[in-house]
Amino acid sequence: MYGKLRRRIGEILRSLCRQKGIEMEEGNAMPDHIHMLLSVPPKYSIAMAIGYLKG
Repeated sequence: MYGKLRRRIGEILRSLCRQKGIEMEEGNAMPDHIHMLLSVPPKYSIAMAIGYLKG
């Protein structure tokens, strides 16, 4: 179950990043949190980008 959910979350996050022009350089899902290395365009603040991804 965790593996399937992990893959689906990755797909969703990559899709959200593409919509805003954010590049996900690296990502790693843990059971209770996610690590991501993002390249955020200058027109967005880091806080805005993370807020967008969190929902």
